[in-house]
Amino acid sequence: MALVLALLLVAALAGIGAVVLVLVGADGATARNQAWTARAAARAEAGLEVAKALLAAHVEQHGSFEKALPPVRPSIGAPRGDARGRARPPDGAACGDPAAPGCRDYEVFRDEPMAGSNARVYVGRVLRDVGGRPLLFDPRAPAAGWAPDLDGDGVPDVAGVTVWIRRPVVGARDAGAPHDRAVLTAEARYPPPHGPEEPHAVSRLEMTLRLAPRPSEPEAADLDYSDGLTTWVQRRLRPGDRGE
Repeated sequence: MALVLALLLVAALAGIGAVVLVLVGADGATARNQAWTARAAARAEAGLEVAKALLAAHVEQHGSFEKALPPVRPSIGAPRGDARGRARPPDGAACGDPAAPGCRDYEVFRDEPMAGSNARVYVGRVLRDVGGRPLLFDPRAPAAGWAPDLDGDGVPDVAGVTVWIRRPVVGARDAGAPHDRAVLTAEARYPPPHGPEEPHAVSRLEMTLRLAPRPSEPEAADLDYSDGLTTWVQRRLRPGDRGE
């Protein structure tokens, strides 16, 4: 009887120990995932800051965002069920098939019901610097992109980050001239994986930018959004509003 009781006690203790080990392992995985998620979010924010610096170089050279932005689509509507229909603009500067490793232009889209029936908005073209180098990280081809070193210290400013740029949607079409607005979408992966199946965290952030007018240049009208998505409102400036 004593031997049977001792064996039962040992089995119970072994079961408790196994449960404790599983809980400790789960807590460790949760803590790791939380740390990876926080670092991915921080890198996505850093990617947006790098993207703003790259856009500033475009403005300095060309006077607007036009050379960095994709072409204007006359309509963002796409046939129902067509994954790559007419909503994707014909873009000669795009890398081609986004399903191919090393290409992420127009890789991701979302449907925006407020913009009309079957409205499809792609996150856009991968942002390039004035020299044409893409701010890209593709886990299918980790060496395909470019990690910028803006401060020249020999260390990349961001790693594992892709930034897309697109035009804001105005009703059922893209915003055109004066090419002073852009939507940036930054995707960061931490740790940067060597393949799509390798464990990592992903964070995606979006930012809308507007180029401020030069103080020395007169502006006849100021274009602004009413609700940020569906209506383009033209608001005339009164003489007393200049410079405010």
